[in-house]
Amino acid sequence: MNPLYVGKSIPRLDGLEKVTGRAVYSVDLALPGMLHGDILRSPLPHARILEVDLSEARKVPGVKVAISGRDFPFMFGGMIKDQPFLAIDRVRYIGEPVAAVAGESELACQEALTKIRVRYEELPAVFDPRDALAEGAPLLHEGQENYTRFGPFESVPGTNICSTSTYALGNVQAGFEAADEIFTDEFYSHAVAHSPMEVHAALAQYSPDTDSYTVWSPTDGPHRRAKELSDALGIPINRIRFISMYSGGGFGGKGTLVAEGLAVAMARFSKGRPIKVVFTREAELTASQTRHAAIIRLKTGMKQDGTFTARQADIVWDKGAYASKGPDVAKRGSLTVFGPYRIPNLELVSRLVYTNKEIAGAYRGFGTIQVTWACEAQMDIIAEKLGMDPLEIRLKNCMQEEDLYINGQVMRGVGSKETLLKASQAIGWGQAKSSPNGSRRRGMGIATTLKPTVTPSDSYCLIKVSMDGSVTLLSSSVEVGAGQKTILAQIAADTIGVPLHSISVPHSDTSIAPFDFGVTSSRTTFHMGNAVRDAGGKVRRKILEWAQDVLKTDAARLNLIEGKILEEGVGERITLQALLAKIYQRGGSLLEVGHYSSAQSASLQASPDLQYMSSIFWMFATHAAEVEVDTQTGIVKVLKIAAAHDVGKAINPALCEQQIEGSVIMGLSNALLEEFKMKNGRILNDTLADYKLASMMDIPEIIPILVETGHAEGPFGAKGVGELAAAPTAPAIANAIFDAVGVRIRDLPLTPEKILKALREKK
Repeated sequence: MNPLYVGKSIPRLDGLEKVTGRAVYSVDLALPGMLHGDILRSPLPHARILEVDLSEARKVPGVKVAISGRDFPFMFGGMIKDQPFLAIDRVRYIGEPVAAVAGESELACQEALTKIRVRYEELPAVFDPRDALAEGAPLLHEGQENYTRFGPFESVPGTNICSTSTYALGNVQAGFEAADEIFTDEFYSHAVAHSPMEVHAALAQYSPDTDSYTVWSPTDGPHRRAKELSDALGIPINRIRFISMYSGGGFGGKGTLVAEGLAVAMARFSKGRPIKVVFTREAELTASQTRHAAIIRLKTGMKQDGTFTARQADIVWDKGAYASKGPDVAKRGSLTVFGPYRIPNLELVSRLVYTNKEIAGAYRGFGTIQVTWACEAQMDIIAEKLGMDPLEIRLKNCMQEEDLYINGQVMRGVGSKETLLKASQAIGWGQAKSSPNGSRRRGMGIATTLKPTVTPSDSYCLIKVSMDGSVTLLSSSVEVGAGQKTILAQIAADTIGVPLHSISVPHSDTSIAPFDFGVTSSRTTFHMGNAVRDAGGKVRRKILEWAQDVLKTDAARLNLIEGKILEEGVGERITLQALLAKIYQRGGSLLEVGHYSSAQSASLQASPDLQYMSSIFWMFATHAAEVEVDTQTGIVKVLKIAAAHDVGKAINPALCEQQIEGSVIMGLSNALLEEFKMKNGRILNDTLADYKLASMMDIPEIIPILVETGHAEGPFGAKGVGELAAAPTAPAIANAIFDAVGVRIRDLPLTPEKILKALREKK
């Protein structure tokens, strides 16, 4: 049966709520008896806390809660339990929460914060991860080997190395000996802010009678946040309830406890009254989370014909003060340093290093953006030295169907070559350059990449069919702005055979909706989509079994389309609503559970002990950019970006294209404009007036291209798209700048000052 909804650009189910302003976000929510929470943050990057005096703050009229870290001395962390809810005996970055107050009004809280007295003993601080690696550097976490770790994240006791990982394949030294040319380069990828429209916000309520918490949050993984909180507080997970809200953007930054942890800490002392915490934009920029900065050293051996012989990579990631999701970023993100290419001999060292700076965490791409920047910039350096076209050298080395990944997994559904060809064609690759226009020069650049998804992981859902034929899909795959509700409803409608308008997808509530690993790693369409197909298939079979009995025919002759039961050679026999009225004469509903796990897939087979590196699906993408560079000012104007992405199958083409367009804008903003200005650990540009983001005036023509290779195990052949989509943008722009004016910038962002300096040095 051809799907009626899958593959169509169906309008978003949540669109009307959002454009009319009826959608409720965490910042909008108000509960009876609610108190407002506010935070006192550290003015120092590294110091011991000698005393926190809250006595005067507690006297402020309207203030009901005033606490310090010693009142709530718990540690949390989804990968390493190294972070206090409020600093207990030490602060490790400027902006770290030291004390918290809650009151009847925001003004009362602000007044109370001015009355808190904190005595510090300042300690030496370290802000560069290379300095933090040096012998004798100030230690941020003495005894870190005693922290609870949820995964194979190796620490190096007595150092600032939060985690480290290595990988080797073949014989790198022999590979370099066989090379005709060896390229050694160092690249730097900077920290950037997530900058969602909606700042971090959450509400929490504590029930003293049951020792339980309810949290209202826009987190992208409510069940995992519940576990993180359960592990931190040492209480059963069924005493923690996360109710999801609409998210006004997250991009990975809302994938851990940020505002949620602060609200929970205060709620413990509010006698059952809910606490609401909303970050200011200043706190969002300086005290939430950033993308990891990274220093990437590449040594690559090449034959004169443009084939690889070896690559050696050393990556140092700037962790900031606490682990958050950094250990996994440094482990999994670093593996893409080998790119979507066939390289026979490999060696990698990846180190995640604590510094006295704002915490770095998950950010769209999960390390792939930083690594792709280095690899694809070096790819053009190699092409120029070997006298090869940048597209040609990529096509020569890119992965093909049934190639082996570095761990021995057989790669299937590989759209790498097709993305290269389609992006280059759309940009006009190979056409003659336009003539110089005064001081302006034009150039083209290309970059390609790949990314896995977190594997294995599980998704469960519940589908309920009410007696009137309406369908409710209960899932913990929350709507974070990418159209998750719409995608899952399209899959459910076609799998069951009901009209799309009959399906509702409520917000997740962990006390009702079953477990999902989270809306992360571009896994939702594939994993939850498969769970929905599982549950929807069971629903469909049950309905047709009932219809067989009611209609006195063979179920094999029946079909369910758009809520109508048809019989082969006869036509429509009965509506679903009429059938259910016969089945549920005294009331009732049909309920089925769906589950998907990639753990047992035969496609994950790999070399012994390396199956953890396998991915249930792989994403491939190529971006090609055309730019204009003004040689007098160094200003870069991006004219066009063609972005080709292998999505497997586009469940909703418009939503896929919107994901690509938004990601290209984010990648452009990262590459050309965004940059933290820091002095001794303090972020100086802490407003959106000074922290520059791309505006409508900066956006070029964007050509989104959907490549549909199809995946044998994906729902209707679908894979994922959202997380990889920003990764190739920066190197494509940098390569286009080189093509235009012949200068190579190795550290982001690509500012006019750096370009002018390089042009002067070149002359």
